Amino acid sequence: MTIQKNLAVLLAILFLGTASLSAQCTNWEEIANKGEAEDAHVVYRPYLKDKTAADVEALAESDFNLAFSNWEKAYTLAPAADGQRPTHYIDGIILYKAKTAKTEDTEQKAEYSKVIMKLYDEYLECYPDDSKLILGRKAFDMFYSHGYGYTLETLEALQAAMEAAGNESEYILLDPLGLTLVYLYQDGQIDKATVRDLYTKAVEFADHNIENDHYYKDYYVSGKANMDAKIGEIASEVFDCDYFKGDLLPTFAEHKEDWETVNYIWNKLMAQGCEETDPELAELKATYDELALTERMKDPCFAGSVYQKEGDYDKALASYQECIDSTEDPEIKAQILFSMASILTWQKGQYGEANAKAREAASLKSGWGKPYMLMGDIISKRATACDDWNRRLAAIAAIDKYSYARSIDADVASDAGTRISRLTAALPGREDGFMRKVSEGQSVTVSCIGETVKVRFRD
Repeated sequence: MTIQKNLAVLLAILFLGTASLSAQCTNWEEIANKGEAEDAHVVYRPYLKDKTAADVEALAESDFNLAFSNWEKAYTLAPAADGQRPTHYIDGIILYKAKTAKTEDTEQKAEYSKVIMKLYDEYLECYPDDSKLILGRKAFDMFYSHGYGYTLETLEALQAAMEAAGNESEYILLDPLGLTLVYLYQDGQIDKATVRDLYTKAVEFADHNIENDHYYKDYYVSGKANMDAKIGEIASEVFDCDYFKGDLLPTFAEHKEDWETVNYIWNKLMAQGCEETDPELAELKATYDELALTERMKDPCFAGSVYQKEGDYDKALASYQECIDSTEDPEIKAQILFSMASILTWQKGQYGEANAKAREAASLKSGWGKPYMLMGDIISKRATACDDWNRRLAAIAAIDKYSYARSIDADVASDAGTRISRLTAALPGREDGFMRKVSEGQSVTVSCIGETVKVRFRD
């Protein structure tokens, strides 16, 4: 910053400070040199009337300087103008915004911002009836001013504006509030409760004006959307179930048939601590369950298990076969083959095919006893069609399967032991073997079940 610039800013601050200390609410009806103040007002005012800061910035340099110097004089003599309107404060804010835009010097911009905030404060002190509007304008300008921006001071200004105006708060506060809350929260300067409190107040005044068709309704809608989008970055950390219900259930109501939407909403609510038994979520849960089942039924592996539970075994077998054909995962194949073998054994009575499926399942997963347990059960089932001698030899074959299952898989050891105990009494007697010239340890084919066993006797 050059010496000249420093001096210019310093003089601006000093002159404002002196003016406020003397009589910042003085109007020209109260001073001896009223005419001088009025004349300065009349000279500068046409350059500012109905103009924005951008319009004033665009003035020719000579016109700008003329306007500024006469505003400065009018403001110094009579800050409150005629005492009926805050013209000098508003025009001063516009002029200093234009000066801010005219310079590239960030330090000077920051000093001009301080002057603007001082003018707002004087305005509010002298014309307190305008506080609902002006506190909001001050907060908005503070957010976009050098030296303020994402600060606690800006947040306090936004809060003060909302508290003063309530549902009359302007839409211009929404976007800055969202940005400031997220920044300060992520920076550790405010807590969750502060975010929730101020966000809730903002939503209340936005919704009020949207629902009541405010003239600027569309701006409230877009402002709220911008605020929500920003708050979404921290929503999962800050808000509880009720917030997310209010945010997501209206979306569910519009997209009840869309699985991706329903799935997202349900899982998001569960992740935010909502209870499945919450009455407000009853319809969502029912829809989620229905769509989830429909979606999962597209997976033939899952569909097969559903059909099996429902007792539709032909559909179950067809789906399971489709599952096997569609996967290369040996674990999945093993489990599905075992399920098919179980259906073929217990529901279809197709023991030969069931046995083949059980063997294939066992070959795909080592240390798994269940397929061998099923093979033993299949042998017992098939043995009912054998004569007495072969039924007893079949008992040996079944016990061998159970014994092997027990030796490789502790999870089936207890069941295997029970089956072995039950079948031990069904082994052939030594006398029966003698009569058939069959000795202990001899390999014998059990023709009715297609198994070969080493003979052993129960006595």
